[in-house]
Parts: sequence; structure tokens; C-alpha cells
Amino acid sequence: MTIVEFLNARLDEDERASEAVPAGTRGRDRALAEVAAKRKIVRGYVEAHRAGMRGLEPLVAAGAAGALTEARIGDGGDPWSELLAWRLAVKYLAGVYRTHPEYDRSWEG
Repeated sequence: MTIVEFLNARLDEDERASEAVPAGTRGRDRALAEVAAKRKIVRGYVEAHRAGMRGLEPLVAAGAAGALTEARIGDGGDPWSELLAWRLAVKYLAGVYRTHPEYDRSWEG
């Protein structure tokens, strides 16, 4: 199970639990908003990962292994820094669920 699959499953559980609370109950709307915000973070990581891999494909295909550090995505920023930032965000989100049996301790490193 990947960290993305793990988080999506936990967010599905959180969403179901929040929706089970009667409408108008204090905290329900905030809990659902938190789930929505966390889903955006997970999607941001997935998109940054895909963009980083797309940016590398032409370099790898051309055999330009030495030029990999020059790969750029989006607005010309460093794809590795962007991807690292997103990766850290999803790792922190996953840490909330560290007592779950499917949590992978390697996500802490």
C-alpha cells in the first residue's frame, strides 16, 4: 500500500464518520472541510510527482543522465524541491494515523 492509497482510505473513513454526525452538529462542517483540505494536499503531491516524472522522461530518453538536475517543471522551479515539500506534507498527514495497523513506519524517515 502506498502512502497515497493509505491516506485516501483514512480520509474516506474520516469523511464517513463526519457525515454520520447529524447536520448542524458543532464540528461536523469543520471536520468535512478538513477532509477536503487534506484531499487537496494528497492530490497536490500526486500531481507534483507526475509532473516531475514527465519532466524527466525526455532527459532519460535522450540519455542525458547528467542533466537530470537541470529538469524543470511548471514555472521553471526545481522539481525536486517542490516534490519534497509535497512529500513531507503527505508524510505529516499520514503521521496522524500512525496507530493504524496499515501505517508504514518507513513514511516517518
